[in-house]
Amino acid sequence: MTTNHANSLLTARVQRHVLPNGLTVLLKAMPANPIVSTMIWYRVGSRNEPAGKTGMSHFLEHMMFKGTQRLGKGEIDHLTLLNGGRNNAFTWMDFTAYYFTFAADRWEVALDIEADRAHNATFDPAEFEAEKQVVLEELQMCLDSPFDALEMEVWATAFRQHPYHVPTIGWREDVEHLTVDDLRRYYESYYCPNNATLVVVGDIHPETALRRIEDTFGALPARPLPPPPHASEPPQRGEKRVIVKKPTPLPRLTLGYHVPEVAHPDSYALHVASMLLSYGRTSRLYQRLQEKDESVTFATAHYAEHMDPSLLTIAAEVKPNHTPEEVEAAITEEVERLIHEPPTDLELAKAKRQTEAQFILGSEDILNQAMLLGEYETIAFGARIPEEARGYHYLDAYLNHVRQVSPADIQRAAALYLHRDNRTVGWLVNP
Repeated sequence: MTTNHANSLLTARVQRHVLPNGLTVLLKAMPANPIVSTMIWYRVGSRNEPAGKTGMSHFLEHMMFKGTQRLGKGEIDHLTLLNGGRNNAFTWMDFTAYYFTFAADRWEVALDIEADRAHNATFDPAEFEAEKQVVLEELQMCLDSPFDALEMEVWATAFRQHPYHVPTIGWREDVEHLTVDDLRRYYESYYCPNNATLVVVGDIHPETALRRIEDTFGALPARPLPPPPHASEPPQRGEKRVIVKKPTPLPRLTLGYHVPEVAHPDSYALHVASMLLSYGRTSRLYQRLQEKDESVTFATAHYAEHMDPSLLTIAAEVKPNHTPEEVEAAITEEVERLIHEPPTDLELAKAKRQTEAQFILGSEDILNQAMLLGEYETIAFGARIPEEARGYHYLDAYLNHVRQVSPADIQRAAALYLHRDNRTVGWLVNP
């Protein structure tokens, strides 16, 4: 199978419908396996939370498993297990998503559950207080994790105005003061069909599935949505630095460079640049830090795509007898080498193949396909995005743009974004 063919297979046969109440529906029939994954994506995450109320999106995700007017506490999970399925949910900066996977002869259970809790969730005060303790424990686990704690501080330092400075799990002081009414109002503001995408992938008959979706979701009322958040960040005018002191067996560091949003013309070169830096044993950071200097246990570069400009981060863990200063200097040298020393044709071709392989392998199973379709239908829809790359069609455009990246594109993008004045450097060291 060629990569072109693999890419087209991901979006081939996808049917997109919009119900009168604004619910977007993506259906994809894959009859080879008798299973169905169902996901609902709400366009709300930490990006949407007002000051002083951080953590609401994640907390609300927890509460959505606590029952509805029809389904009592624990019944959502009980119904899932009774029908041999699995479910879960996750929250991120731009979205909250819920998913079910069932055998093809009983997948409609997911529709009944999601349509019910999309409109009829209950917020029992006792359940709210009990779940708050669970959320606070989860938050403490993040604070206790060296890399999570460092990442939170780097993002909070890199973004001065944009809500991406808030961790998805929220600030502890805000979560402690959240109320049942806060979550109920948030739910009523954002959990509505005109702010959601329902994705169904698997052994389905699309026409029958659409009729069933219309029956279960069609009566849910659309509601006016809150205005979008003020989501701009002024250009960074110089390097920022943050030091986190907490007990750690090994020092760690994270460098975050401001980079553009999903589907920006420069984003494709930055994806390939992150591969050149850290993917595989021939990558530049591996060769320099692990093979030559032997100064880190690992080093990885990651370009996080979001609705708005975000960060390309490089993280590393420093070995004994080496220092954060030494590792930071080596990383800086390798990053800036992208500007001054273009990749060879062989190096670039390998990075492109790795980018394509990672993308294709990540979309092989049914649930991952539902995740990719839902994520990009949710985040790649803004006015700044070219028409051909909006919504799930971004997946069609992605590999085509990656294949066209040239050495000059890498140099230009690196010079524009991966320079010291545009970055935040974080160290985690022992007190």
